[in-house]
Amino acid sequence: MTTVAVRLVAVVFALLLVASVPVAAAESRAGGTVVIAEGETVADDLEAAGGTIIVRGTVDGDLQAAAGTVVIAPTGVVTGDLTGVAGAVTVEGRVEGATQFAAGSFTLRESGVLVGDAEIGAGAVLIDGQVDGTLSVEADTLQVGSAAAIGGDLLYDTEEFTNEGASVAGDVRATDLDFGGFDAAEISLFTLPSWVSVVYTVLVHLALGSILLAVVPRFVSEVGDLGLGRTAYSGGIGLGTLLVGPVLLVLLAVTIIGIPLAFLGAITYGVLLWVGLVLGAYVLGTWGLRAVDRGDVAYARWYALALGVLLVGVSRFIPGGGLFRLALTVIGAGAVLLALYARRTGEGDEGAMESEMGSSGDSGDPTA
Repeated sequence: MTTVAVRLVAVVFALLLVASVPVAAAESRAGGTVVIAEGETVADDLEAAGGTIIVRGTVDGDLQAAAGTVVIAPTGVVTGDLTGVAGAVTVEGRVEGATQFAAGSFTLRESGVLVGDAEIGAGAVLIDGQVDGTLSVEADTLQVGSAAAIGGDLLYDTEEFTNEGASVAGDVRATDLDFGGFDAAEISLFTLPSWVSVVYTVLVHLALGSILLAVVPRFVSEVGDLGLGRTAYSGGIGLGTLLVGPVLLVLLAVTIIGIPLAFLGAITYGVLLWVGLVLGAYVLGTWGLRAVDRGDVAYARWYALALGVLLVGVSRFIPGGGLFRLALTVIGAGAVLLALYARRTGEGDEGAMESEMGSSGDSGDPTA
């Protein structure tokens, strides 16, 4: 493997490693889906935002959540308070602190346990589990199942209330509740804006592209030239890799000795597609700058990267955006493979074979 290939793989694997290792004192996580995996422990308060938040492991502190859907799975534990806003909340695990949530719907399953007091404002609330403290509910409808057990009072401010024979140690009474003035009917329409996950994705792509430009700038330029000069060929190579790669991995995995190789191959395949999308966006940005005669401005490569990645982000709001991103991915991945092959066979420019950060003067010229 060539030096640039080693650097390319090392950079991406390092970024993946940093992004995937659970942080001992994580303060915030965001994305389309945020998952605290079973066996994982977040050893501090956690602020999470995403389309879906799933807790299968342990949050050793408070959990503040804003999402379309929040799920505390049967194996999930929150040792502190559970607070936030969501379209739908389902608790099947254990919350050891207080619960204060505004949601379109809130469901406490039979396996779910809320140790502290719970204040819930929602369109529809279903309680089938255990609440050790006082339960206060402001909702359109409240259904308390026969399996429910409430250790304190049950206070409700609802249009419809159904008690199917739950065990309630304290008083059960209707009262006026006000949890900060929110309107349950309005909260029932809540969904996390899709732009939150798009912004997160754009920033991650920019981070990868920036590292590649900083570490292997000439290689990125070669990929850009190949993507623009041999677009159809690069796309064909990338599409073939996209289709044939999974088949080869499956064939490799059918033998015991091939399983580790198939695992490494799958990681490499995923890395190639990610790099392909980011550098495909770079190709697009480079084309855009050249189309308006701005391809030779200072720091043109950085502008090209930013422009391309932003267009990829915008494509998520446009019909057919998935096909657009797929096209960029196959063109970028194909150009990466062609550039690596050219370097391996010595067909690339002699200057490109030098160290990426060598004394050729590239780092002193922002347009080189």
